[in-house]
Amino acid sequence: MKRTSKRVIAFLLTLVLMLSLCACAQMKQLWAEISVDGETPPGKHDKKPPEKPRPGAGGSDAQPAQAGFSEEAEQSLAWLRDRIDFPQTMFGAAYLGYVEEDSGGDWLSAADQAMLEAYPFLAEIDENHIIGSTGYLYCIVPVDENASVSINRMQWNEKTKTYENTEVCYRSESGEPVLLFANLDGVAYEADTQVWITDNSGNCCEWWPSFDAMSYLAPCISETGDYLSFDFTEYGWRGVPSELAPWLADGWSGIYAPGLEGCWTVQAAAWDTGRTANYYLWFFPEDENGGSVRLDWQYEGSDLFEEMWSGYWTITSVMDGPSYVTISLSLVGGENYGVTDGPYYISDTYPLVIDYSGEKMVLGAGENGVSLPFMPKYESQLSILTLDSWLTESPDW
Repeated sequence: MKRTSKRVIAFLLTLVLMLSLCACAQMKQLWAEISVDGETPPGKHDKKPPEKPRPGAGGSDAQPAQAGFSEEAEQSLAWLRDRIDFPQTMFGAAYLGYVEEDSGGDWLSAADQAMLEAYPFLAEIDENHIIGSTGYLYCIVPVDENASVSINRMQWNEKTKTYENTEVCYRSESGEPVLLFANLDGVAYEADTQVWITDNSGNCCEWWPSFDAMSYLAPCISETGDYLSFDFTEYGWRGVPSELAPWLADGWSGIYAPGLEGCWTVQAAAWDTGRTANYYLWFFPEDENGGSVRLDWQYEGSDLFEEMWSGYWTITSVMDGPSYVTISLSLVGGENYGVTDGPYYISDTYPLVIDYSGEKMVLGAGENGVSLPFMPKYESQLSILTLDSWLTESPDW
């Protein structure tokens, strides 16, 4: 009797063990299927960034590799990565401009032309690494070339008081530059896109492309207060005439009032005759905002001044972009005084940049289309003037 009872108990224990093993196997299969499908297990809230695949794991949903850059573009990308490679910095970001819905996908024309000149790789980013086609345009450049990047469209759920992932836009494990259109409702201060960047050491950061209250790019800051992003936007270049883009990209900049002091000369065709003339533009600073100005010109080889102008000028100094000088002049003398059919008073605001030496100036077209005598009369064109040190030191010649 006792022996029979022991056999029954042993049989029941074996049966229970077999059922437990079967249940475990089924649960493992279920969790494996959930993991493969990329879904969050029941009862879990997905707050973690996508895991970086193991080397050799592949991943069919990852973006294809970027088409090769030109040598010039590759050099600009390497230079930028070196520029932003600080401790704690994980990626660089820049705002490139707003692209309208009716642009027809031509973001190059809408983007900041000076930025495109300074960073040629921007214009060569292929379509596999451009997310969206309209809205506020950002560039993202991971410092680590092996970083993984994940970009998701997000939407606020008023009931749950949380953001929900509405679209997986981009996945990459190669750290290539990305162009991203975000803030699709047209409001730059309302974030709607989530960017996760994970470097090869497993460090990760979460960034929401948008603007802060000062209209600067919102930074990515860690829980300990470290800045994980580097903003390489050239804010002084935004909205400037496209013809000034190459000069800004080449390091030319704005100027303060004292830097304009002296005689700036240029040789150009006279308005009505087409003959070559020499022009002398004098700036006399009186304070940090401006002063008096004089403009005289004479035909090449002549000792007589055809026109003599006098007036005043003011300047809005912008050092990381073009400064803006307002010049107001009245015709006060010269061979043409009293007999010319041209204007006797001119006034407009002109963008200007100065080279490294402070001895060459590029003066852009007037904002209202008013040309100075040495500028083409009916077309927008840059004028390049040179500071004449001899005339500057002898203003009473």
